Amino acid sequence: MDIQTETKPQKRKRTIAYLGIVAVVFVWGLYPVFTSDLLGVYSGGAFTLASSLVSAVVLLPECLPKLKYIDRSYFKVAVPTGFVVGAANLLQKIGLTYTTPTRYAFLENLSCVVVPILLFLFIRKKPHPLTISASLLCLAGCFIMSGVSGEGVSIGAGEILCALAGVLYGVNIAATGVFAVRMNAMLYVMIQMWVNVAVSGVAAFALNAIKVGGKPIERFAFSWEWRHLLLVAVLVLAISTFGWIVRTEALKYVNASVVAVIMPFSSVVTGIVAVLVGKDSFALPLLFGGLIILLASVLSSVADVRESKRKYEHLKEPIDDD
Repeated sequence: MDIQTETKPQKRKRTIAYLGIVAVVFVWGLYPVFTSDLLGVYSGGAFTLASSLVSAVVLLPECLPKLKYIDRSYFKVAVPTGFVVGAANLLQKIGLTYTTPTRYAFLENLSCVVVPILLFLFIRKKPHPLTISASLLCLAGCFIMSGVSGEGVSIGAGEILCALAGVLYGVNIAATGVFAVRMNAMLYVMIQMWVNVAVSGVAAFALNAIKVGGKPIERFAFSWEWRHLLLVAVLVLAISTFGWIVRTEALKYVNASVVAVIMPFSSVVTGIVAVLVGKDSFALPLLFGGLIILLASVLSSVADVRESKRKYEHLKEPIDDD
């Protein structure tokens, strides 16, 4: 039965979902800065394989009691989206070796304009005018931030790969927000991670085997040094796995277009941290771009609240993760 307003428990869940997204924005903002150091000793394919394997293995024991919830719908959604994420992660990690952390963070957030388009294609959901404005503002803010390093705007192999990754991340956000709303977040992410293991493993060894001009497209490089392995584990568990689970859960209560606009604020966090640790130099575009992205996030959230007040669709409650 349709209702016109949200109940207090539903509002509370939406509030918690928003807070979760904000937390993910900040921790994912740290990820590119620390990952760039590891990519000096790991190839992009090897790092993606290692990180997805750690996540999949760690999630498995926790998910065993929940396996009874898995049905065919999980595989119909999680497998293709897992493949998309695996390809995006690979393009992203390889691209980072040819660009700066700030540009990397900007380009991966092209999803802010991809998601509203995909939502219309998937479910014919027409975006709110404020959502369109927020997406365009977000893109403008990200574009301005792309010049933070002081080198101006340029397009090379790294930028192209990160841009493709951003589009694929948009596909994942939209598909998860539409098709995984009633799925257990941890189970959903675990299946995605095992798909990532397969995709990144095949890709890593294929890129090492295929030679262009007598050299591998990407030579497989892996470090067994304990401090490198420890950093990979910390990044994967504290940032990556945490972020995927929280964002997947949040997409059950927050419009995917809103999530796609809020997430690019992680690039502002990346820019600030990169400046603080000396990986990028400060410039006014960081300030201006960050303020524009913040404004876009606020506009997108306002649009979500207005749509909810106008007509709230009462859906079946998602499966609890307990």
